[in-house]
Amino acid sequence: MTGLAGLRVVVTRAERQADGLAAAFSAAGAAVELLPLLEVVPPADPRFLERAASELALYDWLVFTSANAVEAFLPLAGGALPHRLRVAAVGPATAESLRAWEIEPHLLAGVAGRADAEGLLADLAPRVNRRQRVLLPQAADARPDLLKGLNAAGAEAIAVVAYDKRLPADAPARAAELFSTLPLGWVTFTSPRIVRHFAELFGADWERRQGELWAASIGPVTSHELRRRGVEPAAEAGEPGDEALVAAVLGKT
Repeated sequence: MTGLAGLRVVVTRAERQADGLAAAFSAAGAAVELLPLLEVVPPADPRFLERAASELALYDWLVFTSANAVEAFLPLAGGALPHRLRVAAVGPATAESLRAWEIEPHLLAGVAGRADAEGLLADLAPRVNRRQRVLLPQAADARPDLLKGLNAAGAEAIAVVAYDKRLPADAPARAAELFSTLPLGWVTFTSPRIVRHFAELFGADWERRQGELWAASIGPVTSHELRRRGVEPAAEAGEPGDEALVAAVLGKT
């Protein structure tokens, strides 16, 4: 597949998570440039996360909404989970991170519906009741919808910060290298935080330059943040995943 031959695509995922998406765009013929806009860091106070990991026997469900949460939480749990604990995950990347720990999710959102927090809530809410406790290790800026929805469904859901995210220190210099003399062109966005970091790189110049952007969005939540920043996504993946995002861009070129 070489449908993107000669097209420059800037991939903005965290450095250690960009390989798959970069390879997928390269296989489609694109000239890929890397601009990591997320760096995953531990929570400001790790004590709550450590306590949650030591008390897994008290929970009925463990819910992961990102691969980052899996990688932040499972080492603290020693990689071993109580036999009765059931595990839920959002999307294929999160499921693969679990399988790397030899854990197969009991519930995977997106198999027959939306592979996002809303899809997970729709799948999980009917399975919980007032006798069940649910633990959600999440990003510091996670939206509260899943937590509120599970509690409304009757569960005792508890969220704990598993990791935080920040802009890598070298991102402004790398952005200047990529965009100072060229239009923004195609840029991938795989989370709302990446959208915010990208816009903030341009400061007061953002309003002038946003019209040069062809934004490739991983899904509705990220697209919503792009619109909040004045950008209509040029392409949106039909489902979360590297190949789906590439296919969305192919459909617009």
